[in-house]
Amino acid sequence: MATVKELVDGLPVMFNAMRSKGYNRQIQLNIAGDGGGEWWLEIKDQKCTVHPGKLENAKLILDMAGNDFVDYFTGKVHPMELVRSKKMKFTGPMTEGIAFNAIWNIPVVPPQ
Repeated sequence: MATVKELVDGLPVMFNAMRSKGYNRQIQLNIAGDGGGEWWLEIKDQKCTVHPGKLENAKLILDMAGNDFVDYFTGKVHPMELVRSKKMKFTGPMTEGIAFNAIWNIPVVPPQ
Protein backbone atom coordinates (compact mmCIF):
# COMPACT_ATOMS: atom_id res chain seq x y z
CA MET A 1 0.00 0.00 0.00
CA ALA A 2 1.27 3.46 -0.88
CA THR A 3 2.15 5.93 1.86
CA VAL A 4 1.13 9.57 2.11
CA LYS A 5 4.72 10.66 1.44
CA GLU A 6 5.02 8.43 -1.64
CA LEU A 7 1.78 9.82 -3.05
CA VAL A 8 2.69 13.44 -2.28
CA ASP A 9 6.07 12.95 -3.94
CA GLY A 10 4.29 11.37 -6.92
CA LEU A 11 1.77 14.18 -7.43
CA PRO A 12 3.80 15.82 -10.23
CA VAL A 13 3.56 12.50 -12.13
CA MET A 14 -0.18 12.14 -11.44
CA PHE A 15 -0.75 15.73 -12.52
CA ASN A 16 -2.72 16.20 -15.75
CA ALA A 17 -1.14 19.22 -17.42
CA MET A 18 -3.76 19.37 -20.19
CA ARG A 19 -6.57 19.80 -17.64
CA SER A 20 -4.68 22.52 -15.78
CA LYS A 21 -4.39 25.03 -18.61
CA GLY A 22 -4.92 28.48 -17.10
CA TYR A 23 -5.05 27.07 -13.57
CA ASN A 24 -2.19 28.75 -11.70
CA ARG A 25 -2.55 28.23 -7.95
CA GLN A 26 -0.77 27.53 -4.70
CA ILE A 27 -2.51 24.86 -2.65
CA GLN A 28 -1.83 23.87 0.96
CA LEU A 29 -2.08 20.18 1.91
CA ASN A 30 -2.59 19.42 5.61
CA ILE A 31 -2.58 15.66 6.07
CA ALA A 32 -3.23 14.35 9.60
CA GLY A 33 -2.31 11.05 11.21
CA ASP A 34 0.35 8.46 10.46
CA GLY A 35 2.70 9.60 7.74
CA GLY A 36 0.92 12.93 7.45
CA GLY A 37 2.42 16.37 7.32
CA GLU A 38 2.20 19.72 5.59
CA TRP A 39 3.08 20.34 1.97
CA TRP A 40 2.11 22.94 -0.56
CA LEU A 41 1.68 22.61 -4.28
CA GLU A 42 2.53 25.16 -6.88
CA ILE A 43 0.50 24.70 -10.05
CA LYS A 44 1.91 27.06 -12.64
CA ASP A 45 2.26 27.00 -16.40
CA GLN A 46 0.81 23.48 -16.55
CA LYS A 47 3.40 22.09 -14.11
CA CYS A 48 3.05 20.84 -10.54
CA THR A 49 5.78 21.29 -7.95
CA VAL A 50 5.60 19.94 -4.38
CA HIS A 51 7.16 21.88 -1.48
CA PRO A 52 7.43 20.78 2.16
CA GLY A 53 5.92 22.92 4.91
CA LYS A 54 3.16 25.42 5.26
CA LEU A 55 2.29 28.21 2.85
CA GLU A 56 0.61 31.24 4.35
CA ASN A 57 -2.29 32.71 2.39
CA ALA A 58 -2.89 29.72 0.11
CA LYS A 59 -6.01 30.23 -2.01
CA LEU A 60 -7.06 26.62 -1.39
CA ILE A 61 -6.36 24.49 1.68
CA LEU A 62 -7.04 20.75 1.76
CA ASP A 63 -7.37 19.04 5.16
CA MET A 64 -7.79 15.28 5.49
CA ALA A 65 -6.51 12.21 7.30
CA GLY A 66 -3.62 10.26 5.83
CA ASN A 67 -5.61 7.08 5.19
CA ASP A 68 -8.30 9.07 3.33
CA PHE A 69 -5.62 10.87 1.28
CA VAL A 70 -4.17 7.50 0.28
CA ASP A 71 -7.62 6.13 -0.60
CA TYR A 72 -8.37 9.24 -2.70
CA PHE A 73 -5.15 9.31 -4.69
CA THR A 74 -5.15 5.53 -5.26
CA GLY A 75 -8.71 5.65 -6.58
CA LYS A 76 -10.26 3.56 -3.81
CA VAL A 77 -12.83 6.23 -2.96
CA HIS A 78 -14.51 8.96 -5.00
CA PRO A 79 -13.71 12.52 -3.83
CA MET A 80 -17.40 13.43 -3.52
CA GLU A 81 -17.86 10.59 -1.04
CA LEU A 82 -15.00 12.03 1.02
CA VAL A 83 -16.44 15.55 0.83
CA ARG A 84 -19.97 14.41 1.77
CA SER A 85 -18.65 12.47 4.77
CA LYS A 86 -16.54 15.51 5.77
CA LYS A 87 -13.32 13.49 5.47
CA MET A 88 -12.01 15.83 2.75
CA LYS A 89 -12.30 19.49 3.68
CA PHE A 90 -11.48 22.38 1.42
CA THR A 91 -11.03 25.92 2.68
CA GLY A 92 -11.42 28.38 -0.15
CA PRO A 93 -13.80 28.85 -3.05
CA MET A 94 -15.86 25.75 -3.91
CA THR A 95 -14.90 26.14 -7.56
CA GLU A 96 -11.24 25.76 -6.53
CA GLY A 97 -12.00 22.44 -4.85
CA ILE A 98 -13.81 21.19 -7.93
CA ALA A 99 -10.92 22.26 -10.16
CA PHE A 100 -8.44 20.57 -7.79
CA ASN A 101 -10.21 17.25 -8.23
CA ALA A 102 -10.08 17.57 -12.03
CA ILE A 103 -6.32 18.03 -12.47
CA TRP A 104 -5.13 14.56 -11.39
CA ASN A 105 -4.82 11.26 -13.22
CA ILE A 106 -6.24 9.13 -10.42
CA PRO A 107 -6.68 5.44 -11.17
CA VAL A 108 -10.22 4.07 -11.08
CA VAL A 109 -10.51 1.01 -8.88
CA PRO A 110 -13.68 -1.00 -9.59
CA PRO A 111 -15.89 -1.78 -6.57
CA GLN A 112 -15.38 -5.19 -5.05
